[in-house]
Amino acid sequence: MDAARAQVTKLRPDRIVATGDGAARFGPELAGVEVEQEGEFVAWARGAPLLAAREGIELPDRYLLVSLGTGTSILLMAEGHSQRVGGSALGGGTLLGLGQLLLGTGDFEEIAALAERGDRRNVDLLVGDIYAGDELPLSRDLNASSFAKLASRRPEDIAHALAGLIGENLGLICGHLAQLHGAKSVLYCGSTLAGNPALRGVLASLGRMTSRSVAFLERGGFGGAVGAALKPALHSPA
Repeated sequence: MDAARAQVTKLRPDRIVATGDGAARFGPELAGVEVEQEGEFVAWARGAPLLAAREGIELPDRYLLVSLGTGTSILLMAEGHSQRVGGSALGGGTLLGLGQLLLGTGDFEEIAALAERGDRRNVDLLVGDIYAGDELPLSRDLNASSFAKLASRRPEDIAHALAGLIGENLGLICGHLAQLHGAKSVLYCGSTLAGNPALRGVLASLGRMTSRSVAFLERGGFGGAVGAALKPALHSPA
């Protein structure tokens, strides 16, 4: 928060709009400017489509907007309106907390780098590990139970299994909600996906499995900030 206050003061803005769970901690004013508040879901719904357009991502009339922060929120975007249709306590906070417990580090970049070099098939129990015969009800490579094999204790494999645990569950939740609400596409954003190719890969794989097109915003961690900046002014200039 101190770094954010210093940056805002350095920019000397005429207007400040804050959103997210830390918005209120700025206080009523900053650098002599009133701090306006904007709802987090409203801000994401306003900012993410603009970022998608700038990144050349074509969005259908009906899709899910999924924000992976500390936890995860899922919005249905349809006909110019947004509605929160679900969410999960799984998210970046889960990755950091379990990383601290299992890997001895709560550093996001370190966990993401480890996961990129790991192979969760050495940690998770696959369908092929359970069924030895040729006739299987599911693909042999599907995960049957997270962390149930533990043939490897390598930090890289554990980190990749963490990404799989989070990504598979979120991907399945999004696939179910997309089917329920008639959405054929899922747009993922949020800071948890930044520099995290392992988690992106799991989510992309689940999208293919559930027959949903999946896209990721490269600057998706800023969707809420962009949407807050686009909030209509409360007062017209004198």
